Amino acid sequence: MIKFSVNGKIFELENDINVYDFLAQNGYELKFIALERDGEILPKKLWRERFMSEGKAYEIVTLVGGG
Repeated sequence: MIKFSVNGKIFELENDINVYDFLAQNGYELKFIALERDGEILPKKLWRERFMSEGKAYEIVTLVGGG
């Protein structure tokens, strides 16, 4: 069982899942978000090769346009 938090909400998963698939499966618009893992930005180019990790805290930031 893998347990981690995303924006303060606890998730528990049976199997490993990469960051990209986790975000896509949870309805995030991948083009318009940034992801922090334990306070550091995780570059989008690494999302397919990095997995959601036990005990980590993730923060998803939505980019908003405007003027």
